[in-house]
Amino acid sequence: MKKNKLEKLEAIRGFAALYVVLFHLLPQKILLFGVNVGLLFRFGPEAVIVFFVLSGFVIKYSWEKSKDRSFAYYFKRRFIRLYVPLFFIFLMGYLIKCYSEGALANPDWPNLLANIFMFQDVISQKPNVIAAAYMGNGVLWSLSYEWWFYMLFFVLAKNIKSEKLNTYVTVLVVVAALSYLIYPFFINRLLMYFAIWWIGVTFADFYLKGNAITLKSIVPYGYILLLITLILGINLYLNFGYTKVYSYPLVAYPFVELRHFLFAIIVMVGAVFWNRFNWLGFNTFFGVFKHIAPFSYVIYISHHYLVIEASYLSFLNNKILENTLYVILMLLFSYLLEVIFYNKIRKWLI
Repeated sequence: MKKNKLEKLEAIRGFAALYVVLFHLLPQKILLFGVNVGLLFRFGPEAVIVFFVLSGFVIKYSWEKSKDRSFAYYFKRRFIRLYVPLFFIFLMGYLIKCYSEGALANPDWPNLLANIFMFQDVISQKPNVIAAAYMGNGVLWSLSYEWWFYMLFFVLAKNIKSEKLNTYVTVLVVVAALSYLIYPFFINRLLMYFAIWWIGVTFADFYLKGNAITLKSIVPYGYILLLITLILGINLYLNFGYTKVYSYPLVAYPFVELRHFLFAIIVMVGAVFWNRFNWLGFNTFFGVFKHIAPFSYVIYISHHYLVIEASYLSFLNNKILENTLYVILMLLFSYLLEVIFYNKIRKWLI
């Protein structure tokens, strides 16, 4: 039974990864019987929020199940999981640039180092960003958040008593959100988003203790998310002029942060209701995606090059066929890298 429940997380992860690909690939307008079904694929930022919640659940779950809670053990496993596939993608981006320029290209060492140390964000959509995502691979922004969430979780879980942990997190994320009104930058943005990641931790805590997940049980943390959402609503009002600065205002500051937190609340409440109805229809609509979950990470970080920017099949003169083949080849590449090569490297390193 427990395995089946965790398989649902895998299915959601696989679905979210493929959805991000479709978000970047499909046009905004796809008419079907006069209805624009393209709107169904306009929620890529929300899919990333799902990743954050799932990540919080998995890290909390593995932490509680682990017998070794040393920093060396924790760091090594998190580093290998995140960085081994990522270094392949860094290399891919560089080689593609070399091919397009017809010579050895400038690897842009400062930006590469900033990405290796996880300081990247979407420089075209947010203010005061430290570094852009390497070689234009915009989805890498979320990896910097993930990495620092991992590190922050370790510091908190290791040094704060479990009964006081939620209080410390509450103070941290609310102060970060308030400071965001004054000066938005990488650190307070990341700390504020830790509140979304902590939804997964909260759910995992309920799950591991065998407690029922109900609306009543999540209300205390729901108030925290609502408070941050209110703060971000004020931020949108105060800085509405920025919606004319960025090319895509719906996915840029100061709207995108509010959008993310509103959806995070929907995810939290929606999960409670769906669980109450015993996940009715889940396997029908999402069950199949568990099969791509084992290589969903590489799907996410590679699709910019293998699908969105790909053009080597343009001679087919059929965009639908061309993009379909790109997606198939991306799936094959992702499987080989994450399931075959990564697992071998992981066993060797561990």
